[in-house]
Amino acid sequence: MAEPMENSMARPPVLAIAQYGLAYLGVHLAFMPLLVLLVPRRVEALGTGDAATMVSWLLLSGAIVAGASHIAAGHASDRWLARHGTRRGLIAIGAGLLALSYGALAWAGSFAALLVGIALFQCALNFAFAPLGALLTDHFPDRSKGLMAGIMHAAMPASTLAVVLVGRLFPQDGPSGFLFAGGLSVACFAPLLLAWKLGLVAAAAPADPDRPTIPAQWAKRDFAIAWGAKLAVQLGATFVSGYIYLYLAAAVANRTTDPQASATSLLADISWPAGIIAVLATLTAGVLSDRARRRRVPLTLAATAVAGGLVLLSQAGGGTTLLLGGYCLFYVGLSVFTSIDTAMVAQIVSGHRHRGTLLGVLNLTNTLPSAIAPALALLAFQPGALAPVLGQLFLGCAVLALMAGGAILFVRSVR
Repeated sequence: MAEPMENSMARPPVLAIAQYGLAYLGVHLAFMPLLVLLVPRRVEALGTGDAATMVSWLLLSGAIVAGASHIAAGHASDRWLARHGTRRGLIAIGAGLLALSYGALAWAGSFAALLVGIALFQCALNFAFAPLGALLTDHFPDRSKGLMAGIMHAAMPASTLAVVLVGRLFPQDGPSGFLFAGGLSVACFAPLLLAWKLGLVAAAAPADPDRPTIPAQWAKRDFAIAWGAKLAVQLGATFVSGYIYLYLAAAVANRTTDPQASATSLLADISWPAGIIAVLATLTAGVLSDRARRRRVPLTLAATAVAGGLVLLSQAGGGTTLLLGGYCLFYVGLSVFTSIDTAMVAQIVSGHRHRGTLLGVLNLTNTLPSAIAPALALLAFQPGALAPVLGQLFLGCAVLALMAGGAILFVRSVR
């Protein structure tokens, strides 16, 4: 076990913050370029069937594996912590398997090979992701959770910049894009795995004097509200991340955008401004939510922004400007929402001896939408009508995001 901190309630060392933030960036770099660009493009390049249907089956199968593996990894990380005093060993195993999965996907030359590669990828990612997320409740006091959650989830829009980088460096399908993205992701875990020096877990330290006592019934009810709200917001996120490449390809084919643009270049063009603005907004929101000691109202505003972005994205015929505005608003709202929501849930479960398992249950809000979205897509998609159907699905998700923002206001244990 690492040496204990002198003051468990002090802000964590800058080096530890940087190591943790970089590892979380590695998680997002693992799936964002892969699922947004590389896999849909590989499916399109195979040319063996309807691309939207094939992508839907890949997302659906991956979601099933992800849901089971994340809960298993969360439970395993609690046991690993109890035995070894750290969760890093399990994170290292996940990172190693992640590298193998990218190798499998790089040379996947058939739909069956892609299915196997995606299953291995989801299992590996979640065995790194689950224990990494639990470190927030282990090591960081409540007064730093907003800052840390802001850093963690600024990694999501930052990873959209990797989509731009991979798209620019590797404009055509091939193994190189996969290997580059996978290597970049795994490298981000190295500083945390090799040099983590943060100290005893927060549960082993004196209680935060500023933390109010949370009645057990409040904690259970509020966890349920946070779970449902995030599920609603993440459904829209899953549709956007899983189908935006094909959505843009349809827009290019229908000549509603620059006729000289390709889907890859158009995705890059809307990703880089969205990524930069969302990184800045997420970091700022995390710090401000700590200083104001308020989580609920910022979460409601962020959910409203997600809804607005989805409405704009639904108007595919509006051209590149509308797509850019919708993508930016959506990603800013999503990144801020997931950041502050993470800080709020970490406050609710801090000190619980099964917090790793609880966070695994919370992660179902990521994996269930990853199953629901492609299942709905398989039912709704019609030949030659991808863009209109996705537009309607985006509008439905916008309504759910507004409902999520309203539900958050009923949380009682966190202001």
